[in-house]
Amino acid sequence: MNESPAQRLHHFYRRERAEAAALRSRKAKPAPPALAPRVLMEVAGGGAVGAVARYLLTKAIPASASGIPWNTFTVNILGCLAMGLLTTYLLTGRPHPLARPFAVTGYLGGFTTFSHLIDGIYTLGDHGKPGLGIGYAVMSVVVGWIAVAVGLVLGRKIPHHNSESA
Repeated sequence: MNESPAQRLHHFYRRERAEAAALRSRKAKPAPPALAPRVLMEVAGGGAVGAVARYLLTKAIPASASGIPWNTFTVNILGCLAMGLLTTYLLTGRPHPLARPFAVTGYLGGFTTFSHLIDGIYTLGDHGKPGLGIGYAVMSVVVGWIAVAVGLVLGRKIPHHNSESA
């Protein structure tokens, strides 16, 4: 269970090849991986779910008197935590080949929002609070990295089906 980084990388590449093979049709010429209709459907579905979740969460968190967009901050930090969890889980387990396109590219792509982070920084600066905007940017990056690290640690604790145990 405690693999070296080289073993994890080998496992990752082996899983990538297996996922690509599972997505190819045996009867027709394979489509480029990014254009496989099923992958596109998974990305679109995950993106829709993530965008709706982001919208609902940002509406549920009230505006701050200081002007800091805590709703966007919360969404992005939760997205960083989920990225850490998913990264560890997807690299150590045997997930369905479409798990990554749905969960990472789709859901997290729709859920997290770099554009709103930049908009919040700009708005704070535009309202005469450039120091608060810079602080918000730094806080978002630092806390985001911490959330990814926590997610990576927690992701190792998620039980998953392993080929050696089957």
